[in-house]
Amino acid sequence: MLILNNHDVQKALDRDECLAICEDAYRELGLSRAVNRPTTQSYLPHSMASSTYSFKSVEGGIAKFNVMALRICSDIVREEETSGTLRLNKLPLAPGGKFVGMVQLFSIETGEPLAIMPDGLIQQARVAITSALGVKYLAREDSATLALIGTGDQARAHLRSLITVRPISVVRVFSPNPVHRKEFVKTMGAECGIDLQEVSSVEEAVKNCDIICTATNASKSIITGTMIESGMHYNAIREFEVEESVFTRCDVVAIHTRFGGVIHYLPPGQEDDFPGVRREKDRDWGQFPEITDLVAGHGPTRINDNQTTFFLNNIGTGMQFAAVGYSVYFGCLKMGLGHEVPTDWFLQDIKP
Repeated sequence: MLILNNHDVQKALDRDECLAICEDAYRELGLSRAVNRPTTQSYLPHSMASSTYSFKSVEGGIAKFNVMALRICSDIVREEETSGTLRLNKLPLAPGGKFVGMVQLFSIETGEPLAIMPDGLIQQARVAITSALGVKYLAREDSATLALIGTGDQARAHLRSLITVRPISVVRVFSPNPVHRKEFVKTMGAECGIDLQEVSSVEEAVKNCDIICTATNASKSIITGTMIESGMHYNAIREFEVEESVFTRCDVVAIHTRFGGVIHYLPPGQEDDFPGVRREKDRDWGQFPEITDLVAGHGPTRINDNQTTFFLNNIGTGMQFAAVGYSVYFGCLKMGLGHEVPTDWFLQDIKP
């Protein structure tokens, strides 16, 4: 069995290969050869003001790749106002100022554990690669200008993934923090080798662009329907970023998944009193095609360059962690990465 760290994951994560594996996984899901369990999130009070303890878990598996994955997070989250926007931030309170999250990968042939790996880079990759698939199936093929709203880790992951599916040559970058904008433009411009431009507002970023991507932890809408111009594609990773008018403005709307939402568990009688609990809107997700439909060629797609399209990467699924985890695990095997420990440490001779 392999124990991996984020350095191993980073070296083994081939974005093109991982995108192909994830695309294949969505085909398998459409053929009923993959499985997901809804995400559950349990909360307990925390001693710090405006903070909450959160334990999240989700699982999924893919028969073709013979793997099942369990992702867990043990977090302390706090509501904080940044530049006039209320944001939900995870706090690095574990020893060494670190976070706690991991993916456990299992063989569906023998049941044995194959690997344990941190979820940080895998989480970023699974969201960004799914967004890239949305862009692949909905954005104009000649899309060259990207408006990127956000400068955190998800924004970095999205930029790396989006440039693999469209010929993006110019990226206009906005976030409320000018220091973060400047640093992002400098480092990611050098890494990606394309023209990154720092702008001072969302409106300046999106005007006359081809693709809009919001990758933030904002708790209120950033993009309105009036910002979306003819021919544009908009990609959002959280519905909190999106004004309702976007749904009616766009000619084609697709989502990541219709498969349920997050199931929240709170102490009895305190369901409305906890800070940091984010609930999706009460919406009929069944009305929208999902990424599986697009990959299988069953869903509506762009039919001309003047249409406006919208992909909402609405809810994460366990199958994503199985797909990305599979890609990372076998990449590490090929490259001789990770720390091997006896699989027998995790087995027992007592029938549970």
